[in-house]
Amino acid sequence: MHWAFQIAQALIRKYPDKKTPITCASGVSPSGYIHVGNFREIVTTYFVTQALHFLGATPRYILSWDDYDRLRKIPKNVTGVTAEKIGMPYTKIAPPSQASESVYSYGDYFENLFIHDLKQMHITPEFIFETTAYESGAYDADIALALSKRKEIYDILSRFRTEKADNLERESYYPISLYCDNCYHDTTTITHYDEKTQRISYTCHNCGHVAKQQIGQKQRIKLHWKIDWPMRWRYEKVAFEPGGKDHSSKNGSFDVAKAIAAEIFEWHAPMYQPYDFVNIKGQTKKMSSSAGNILTLPDLLSIYTPELVFYLYGKYQPKAQFDLGLDDDVLRNYKEFEQLVTKAKNNQLDETRHQLLQLTGVNLKENYPEFGHVVSILALTANNDSLAKELLQKEAAYSEAAIDYILPRAQYWIENDAQNRLITINDTKNFAAYQKLSDEVKEEIEKFRQILPQANDLAAADFMQKIYDLSDTSDKKTKRSKQKELFTALYQLTLNQDHGPRIPLLIKVIGIKKMQQLLQFEQS
Repeated sequence: MHWAFQIAQALIRKYPDKKTPITCASGVSPSGYIHVGNFREIVTTYFVTQALHFLGATPRYILSWDDYDRLRKIPKNVTGVTAEKIGMPYTKIAPPSQASESVYSYGDYFENLFIHDLKQMHITPEFIFETTAYESGAYDADIALALSKRKEIYDILSRFRTEKADNLERESYYPISLYCDNCYHDTTTITHYDEKTQRISYTCHNCGHVAKQQIGQKQRIKLHWKIDWPMRWRYEKVAFEPGGKDHSSKNGSFDVAKAIAAEIFEWHAPMYQPYDFVNIKGQTKKMSSSAGNILTLPDLLSIYTPELVFYLYGKYQPKAQFDLGLDDDVLRNYKEFEQLVTKAKNNQLDETRHQLLQLTGVNLKENYPEFGHVVSILALTANNDSLAKELLQKEAAYSEAAIDYILPRAQYWIENDAQNRLITINDTKNFAAYQKLSDEVKEEIEKFRQILPQANDLAAADFMQKIYDLSDTSDKKTKRSKQKELFTALYQLTLNQDHGPRIPLLIKVIGIKKMQQLLQFEQS
């Protein structure tokens, strides 16, 4: 059974009432461009909600935008945002210079980009914007509760720290960030809290402003992360949520939040699934939006179909780390997925692989051209999509929609990541290569020339059989060896290299007349 279905089954056992939605949550901070490492958070929850749906339950999928968090650093690939904005909430900072006029804030810019990306993946959760939630007063009672139990919260945090608790620190501890009324920075020191009036006195070190804020009176307060997280578990009645490796270690964020949920908010932590990092192949550093070493969903979707992106994430257990590369791994990944689809169409999949394919959302009724086949055509046509589409249409095996689904992705991959795959067809005869061939191979070349006119009238498999039959030997091992010699010779004489695409495709692209000319040496 696939891991997402295992989690879904456990949730159904815990929450058997089918009428009550099972809330599954994930969260993202719009600190910069959302990368494919962040996407593992979203797709893990998405898989579980899909599995719940397939099993007959009612899932509720929420995605919280932590856009009331402070800006900590400016990512390398973000322009137009100055260092003086550090310490302000993402939604109170003007958007980067690359944003359109319709975007109203830094947070809004990165949120809208990623929401658009998720739509390309057909992922449409219920979005919760934390700035809106905090400013609407939704969490006012929980803020007041946390402040009334601030010393108990300090004691819980101290249990998970290596440093000894400090009485002076305990007295002055507040589990909140308070943004200044004047400059909106969080560089504030709370000087007094009146629990009866729920008024907080503070001083801002950024602008020198001295003032008070009162809970319920449009205060600018956000709970610290390890208190905010469990508070929202109760508020949203979260049943399942994944968390990154960095939050999931012993005495890490989840352990702390779990204790605070139980002891402060009197709530149980959700079923929790840790997940490991997704890395860029060839890089040793963790993917980081602030450092700029990232791959985004649009990067992947320029090359991979949404179904294949789901497959790449779904085939690994959440705790398994994996790399994403845009090199020859692309061909291998497509081939692996295409073979899985073929087995599904032939009812040859076990339960786990069938469920994995379900989660990808692939359309088993459509017949898509193989990615490697399309790449071979483009490689021979100088990456000409019009000519490649014409050749694919002549095969009469694919709908126009199926061709258009794969062709642009193959073309983009060659243009941006695999230009070394482009092949040049010889303009003139390669006499040097021909002279090196044995008399036996030269004879096979001439026989091949004789059957070339049949290529247009026969199916590819039937024409290949004609080629195999050119050899008179009955020994299979010898026959394979001779066939390999013939194919190598054909590639040398037409492409000036030892390998190439399937022979029927080579003939289609070169054309029978030109190919006969390139292979005609006896009368030259």
